[in-house]
Amino acid sequence: MTRTILLLILIINFYSCQSQTDKNYADDLNGCLLDTDIELLNRATLHFEKLLAEHYENSKHNENFYSYLTTISSIQTKRSLKADFFLESKSIRILEEMEKAGTFDKIWTEFIENESEEETVIALQPGYEEPEKEKLELFVLNPNGMYIQCINQSPIRKEVKDVLNSQSEYGDVAPSIIAGALRDAITESDLEKGLNKVIISIGFYYNIVNLLNKNPL
Repeated sequence: MTRTILLLILIINFYSCQSQTDKNYADDLNGCLLDTDIELLNRATLHFEKLLAEHYENSKHNENFYSYLTTISSIQTKRSLKADFFLESKSIRILEEMEKAGTFDKIWTEFIENESEEETVIALQPGYEEPEKEKLELFVLNPNGMYIQCINQSPIRKEVKDVLNSQSEYGDVAPSIIAGALRDAITESDLEKGLNKVIISIGFYYNIVNLLNKNPL
């Protein structure tokens, strides 16, 4: 009886470890990022993968990630993806954990608008006060952060790296344009590599989660 119980425990532990190993999307970043960062990226990607499966009602994960890029690159995004999809409680908690662990700053940096550009001077009536512009907390991929540097050292395709580097360099470019460029740079078969799923999750889901969470409507 005791042997049977021990055998069952070993079998459960084996399949549990195997399941965790199968979800190591960010393995290609091992040795470049901290183990804590890798674990958070894996959890974030796994959670997003589950959300996509529910949203598209499809268990084929590669198809879902590709469909999501297509959706984000479309002008119809607002109709198909509601704010609740992004303001999901567990997604927000994962971001908060990233901030506490320091992973957040390795991925994103605050976007500072260039205020040195010349503005058109308009004659105003005496006593008129121009209303203050509402300041949004905007974050873009940190071009000097370890996340993008580690990805640039990884074995993924150059076309994907080029899109990400453009996203970090031109922070004011509409996400739909970048998402469309990434969709055109990869195929569904490329999504067999877990790191490509991490890239989509972080750059095109959690980036939006962060934007909406920090700037309530």
